[in-house]
Amino acid sequence: MKAEEIALIQSKHNAAIIAPAGHGKTEMITELVDKLPGIKLVLTHTNAGVDALTKRFNKKNVNGKKYYLSTISSFCMKWTGAYPSTAGIRPGIKVTDKDFYSEVHTGTAQIFTHSWARDIIKKTYSCVIVDEYQDCVLAQHQIFVELNKTVPVYVLGDPLQAIFGFKESLVSWKNICFDVLEDEIDTFPWRWEKTNPALGQYLNDVRKELLPGLEKKEVRLSTIPNQTSVFRINPADIHGSVIYDIIKKYDSVIYIAKWETDTKAFAKSSGGIFQHDEKQNLEALYDFAKLFDIDDVVTRGKALFDFISECASGVPSELGSYESHIISGDYDFHRIKKHPEFGNRMTRFRETNSYDSMLRIMEWVKACKDLRLHRRELFSEMQRSIRRARDNQDTILKAALEIRMIPGNQSKYSNFKHLSSRTLLSKGLEFDCVIIDLSKVNTGWGNSNRYSVTEMYVAMTRAMKAIYFITDQESVLLSAPQGI
Repeated sequence: MKAEEIALIQSKHNAAIIAPAGHGKTEMITELVDKLPGIKLVLTHTNAGVDALTKRFNKKNVNGKKYYLSTISSFCMKWTGAYPSTAGIRPGIKVTDKDFYSEVHTGTAQIFTHSWARDIIKKTYSCVIVDEYQDCVLAQHQIFVELNKTVPVYVLGDPLQAIFGFKESLVSWKNICFDVLEDEIDTFPWRWEKTNPALGQYLNDVRKELLPGLEKKEVRLSTIPNQTSVFRINPADIHGSVIYDIIKKYDSVIYIAKWETDTKAFAKSSGGIFQHDEKQNLEALYDFAKLFDIDDVVTRGKALFDFISECASGVPSELGSYESHIISGDYDFHRIKKHPEFGNRMTRFRETNSYDSMLRIMEWVKACKDLRLHRRELFSEMQRSIRRARDNQDTILKAALEIRMIPGNQSKYSNFKHLSSRTLLSKGLEFDCVIIDLSKVNTGWGNSNRYSVTEMYVAMTRAMKAIYFITDQESVLLSAPQGI
């Protein structure tokens, strides 16, 4: 950032900085933290966001004494944990409860209506900096409105990347009540400078075409290839050699579809080359955990086989001979010649009905070269859940909820080079190539398969080198975003 831009921001008691995808927002935050005086409170939405900022701060040698970095929710949990009565938090509410975070956010805003609480912030921090502000729900926004009564608040984001409005209404940048800076701050498509400048320019042009969608206006996006960064795949070729040719061409590839059923089907059809991108609230983990908690060896054995089939490709051809036996509770496998070790471990499970015997079966599946896991995260999380349940002498469901919902217990699954995902889950990720599946989107306005302008912009800007549209249409109609 230029010195005059930093001075402009510092002169304001609040500012909302609009930065398009790939235009150096993380770098802006880094420079503000480094060059503004005092200790800055820096907040973002996800642990991945915290990691990204931490890495950038370290890379730029920003002194750790200049800032305190946290997710918004963790920050709120500390305050509501310290002052639960003031926040109006219900006694006994748990982090795994459905309304927990909503209650914590609302409670934190309530705490900061009190001047004594804001004074603590003022004595501790010189200002507040919030990343990805377009994803703030109204309760979160109210927290920063209250804080701004005492300290400067600077927020950064992009309304064209607001894709979570289906959950709760998001903050509106039209009446955000902060001083919106867009033309005052220079931005540049740094993300594509070294990988594909032509793609960066194309996405800048597309952004201008998509912006009217924020005003609820109809937007039609061309899918015509441009030979430098945008290409097209015929839907009939999606399961042919075209996809594998793309994999060979790029180091990392993400397939994006509108619905989870499509991303699961694509991952499975790839034979484990593409991993299915799991959401944080992993229902399949909980559903199977409930079945595993039924203390009946026949029910549990059938559920275990179904779970393996859900996570791995090749089960019908490799383990199909075992299925009818397991379903009926008949564990006499002596006539089955294929994969005898699987049969041995299933027999041991039938004898012991133990957590350890379940884990031994799963370890064999993971190591078997003839089976290809396409839901590796789900599979690994179930292994972790069973181990935790065994060690804590608890139910598998309780263990599964704890490892997914409590931040300190969570594992990271961010190193997949080939991912099958949805826009909601891919936000913040970068891949050499993005394949966007438009094969189920027709030209009619009312199609529920339609992407919104914000979903499309986020999906397209995940690409570093190339975008492939799966469609036989010359253009696609986009809907207005929800909740903004």
